[in-house]
Amino acid sequence: MSKMPFFFIIVVAIIVIAASFRFVQQRREKASNDAAPLVQKRVVVSNKREKTLNDRRSRQQQVTPAGATIRYEASFKPETGGLEMTFRLEAQQYHHLTVGDKGTLSYKGSRFEGFAPE
Repeated sequence: MSKMPFFFIIVVAIIVIAASFRFVQQRREKASNDAAPLVQKRVVVSNKREKTLNDRRSRQQQVTPAGATIRYEASFKPETGGLEMTFRLEAQQYHHLTVGDKGTLSYKGSRFEGFAPE
């Protein structure tokens, strides 16, 4: 009998530790992005992706269709050569881009700031 509450406490402690670690990790990333200098590069839009994020299981979707959330991503390749960079975007920013567009990409750390087409 006494082993069940002890096991439950251990599971809850693991969940709390994991959630705390993720929270601290997100805060560090936000702080490093805020501290990073604004970088501007001449790039070409090389790829666009829409990813559907469902919060329901398959059986739940059959009974009640899910209100899916969509994550928007775009990849940019520097005109002078180099590694392709991928950023998460808001819907409005995403829909203004077209694959093959050339322009100036602005970003801070891993945060997309804007794209100004030519």
